Amino acid sequence: LNIINQTNRLCQREKAFGAPLLNNQYIHFRLAELLTEVELLRALVYRATDKYVAGEDVTQLASMCKLKCGRLNREVSDSCLQFWGGMGFTNDVLVSRMYRDMRLTSIAGGADEVMLGIICKYMGILPKKINK
Repeated sequence: LNIINQTNRLCQREKAFGAPLLNNQYIHFRLAELLTEVELLRALVYRATDKYVAGEDVTQLASMCKLKCGRLNREVSDSCLQFWGGMGFTNDVLVSRMYRDMRLTSIAGGADEVMLGIICKYMGILPKKINK
């Protein structure tokens, strides 16, 4: 969320063709879309937390959260970096660190394929193993 806010401020301040970057419809729509995705993920995390506190099995929901979190982290940092342009690759800006570090979220939190496998298992759609 912080990276979206910083990118929003940058796009208000920086100009292209005499107008703020934020005047570009693609940019302000994309930032709104990213913020919406973050809020949707937050709701999913709260739902999983409520179920966990109630003593329910949240393995599938937790896997969904981890999968979406890793993917959304990469999507947000990639989109925001694009709007920062070359300035986004300097080490003293948040977007550069996020872009570099967010790939680790999916790896350390469990590979996407592992999370998908868990979700499929709970959905009952994993293929049957063939005994040879």
